[in-house]
Formats: sequence, structure tokens, C-alpha cells
Amino acid sequence: MDWRHRSACLDEDPELFFPIGNTGPAIMQIEEAKVVCRRCDVREQCLQ
Repeated sequence: MDWRHRSACLDEDPELFFPIGNTGPAIMQIEEAKVVCRRCDVREQCLQ
């Protein structure tokens, strides 16, 4: 099975990982995306 099928972000909105800007609401969005990534079992493969 492809590692992507085991990713923590599989059911997340892809827009979560593409914030617009880096201030205000985008900071919260960036932090939310990081939380998803931190709990992911296949993070190493994804970040390669």
C-alpha cells in the first residue's frame, strides 16, 4: 500500500497546507497544519 494512504492529512482540506501570507489568520492555519504533520506516521516519507 502506498504510504500516502496512511497519512494523517488524508481527510484534511488541502488548502490547510497552503496558507495565504504569514501573518494574522495564516499563522493559525500554519500551526494547525503543523499539528497534523506532527501526529503523522509517514511524515518522514512525505517530507522527502
